[in-house]
Amino acid sequence: MKKIKYLTFAFGIVLSVSILTSFLVKESGFYFVYPDGNVKALIMSYDDGTVDDIKLIRLFDENNIVGTFNLNSGFLGTTQVWPQKNGDTLVYKYLPEDSLTSVYKNHEIAAHSSTHKDFKNLKDEDILQEVETDIAALSKLTKRKIRSMAYPFGNSNQHIAKLISKTGLTNARTVGDTYTFNLPDTFLLWRPTCHDSKALGLLDKYLSLNNNTLSVFLVWGHSWEFKDEKRWKEISNFCKQIGHRKDIWYVGCGEFIDYQLALNALITKNNSIVNPKGNKEVWFKQDGILKVLKPGESIKVKMNQI
Repeated sequence: MKKIKYLTFAFGIVLSVSILTSFLVKESGFYFVYPDGNVKALIMSYDDGTVDDIKLIRLFDENNIVGTFNLNSGFLGTTQVWPQKNGDTLVYKYLPEDSLTSVYKNHEIAAHSSTHKDFKNLKDEDILQEVETDIAALSKLTKRKIRSMAYPFGNSNQHIAKLISKTGLTNARTVGDTYTFNLPDTFLLWRPTCHDSKALGLLDKYLSLNNNTLSVFLVWGHSWEFKDEKRWKEISNFCKQIGHRKDIWYVGCGEFIDYQLALNALITKNNSIVNPKGNKEVWFKQDGILKVLKPGESIKVKMNQI
């Protein structure tokens, strides 16, 4: 698999596509959309792989929501004790290995490192071992391709992200909340919209968005946090309000970034937008009509308006 130099090129490529999309929206009635024809997307990204995921997944399934679940394969089937800075101790029970395909049947399984060590305290070779071991174990257990990851403790930097680019992962999430719905400019240092404790506060703002610019609401958290009844009521309320909507694409991190990469691969030349052979299909609306641009095809646009 070809390694993509995300840190060097992703920002410029995404920005150029965003500018192209935004300008065409205003001037020609042409704009790119997600595969379901929408311009809004929701991603729910949850870490660790504890048994509490089962209850959360039931809530997601009831509301047609897709989650990305980032798992520590080295802890599967075990109980771990985590001392906290305030003196408390948290006890987590992790899902057994043979439950993954059934529990996460409708959701993405992603990496979270094998044993949840803080990457900022590790040598490069140890970081790669943690990630590659996790990817290999999860791939073997689920027979799925692992494309996504959340950094343990959310800790990363450009050097670590460059290391991660060697593993074949297409995206990795931090915990640096943006409180915006912008597309990621760097896929391997992907900053989410917010922690789920803040999601209800941004819900109305997202639902009321009314433009033709691609956006994403990326929420992150831990299912074990919902042992708190107030927190559970909040996430239930959020899911019930944002779920089952016709104007939102419910998607996991991996599939979402796959589509961003497909958009980034488009070429503009000679008054045309070209979808190169070997790329994925991309979708757009022109004068209100949903259309698909297949690999090897091109469409004419008024380039003098760009």
